[in-house]
Amino acid sequence: MVAYKLLMVRDMNNIENASADRFSLGRGILGALLGAGLGVGAMFGFYTLAGFRFPLLGVGIGILTGYFAKLLFKGTDTTLGWISGGVALVAVVATLFLMYGSFPLLSIISVVVSVSVAYRIASS
Repeated sequence: MVAYKLLMVRDMNNIENASADRFSLGRGILGALLGAGLGVGAMFGFYTLAGFRFPLLGVGIGILTGYFAKLLFKGTDTTLGWISGGVALVAVVATLFLMYGSFPLLSIISVVVSVSVAYRIASS
């Protein structure tokens, strides 16, 4: 009987630790930053290697931001979606500014789509 109770207590501790370890907003934000960094590197690298600008690659930044946030968070959350959208917004605008020297107004479409994709992936 005592051994049974000890096993039950140990199993309950494992369950509590597993649920506490499951979701972490800090890791989700880290994932969003890593995904955005990877996307910025890919977009700017394409511009550098190919020699021409393709602003719709900013959507790739949104996809990578949302995906890595969801991956490291180990789930989805609305707050994580908003944060991922904000990170994607900053990343796409900064990359377009690096490529053009200013922010081209026509590229607002790429920014809006990128933010919405990052939010959608990370929150659902």
